[in-house]
Amino acid sequence: MASYNVLLVCAAGMSSSLLEAKTIAAAAACGHELTIKALSAADIAIYDFAAKPVDIVLVAPQVRYKKKSISEMAAPYGIVVQDIDPVTFGMVDGAKLFEQILQAVPKEEVHG
Repeated sequence: MASYNVLLVCAAGMSSSLLEAKTIAAAAACGHELTIKALSAADIAIYDFAAKPVDIVLVAPQVRYKKKSISEMAAPYGIVVQDIDPVTFGMVDGAKLFEQILQAVPKEEVHG
């Protein structure tokens, strides 16, 4: 069983709670553990990737403009940064988002 550690960046760090729950449920249904921490765009700017490594950072559509700066912060640690598809976000499609995580993070790179 793989365990995934995910940061989800949205405008206020709260709007994604339903998407978090559905994505965690989708992971559990596939026999995987998934931890998601939602952060606001302001909080990600001061996030310490060295102290708190993650496997992937997912960027919500409303804060897509932050992706470049987040990628620059995460790159030295080999952390994947991807946009969340607007339809996946809008439809609160946890299964689709978990599928994106599986494709983006090879199992051998997952932080325990």
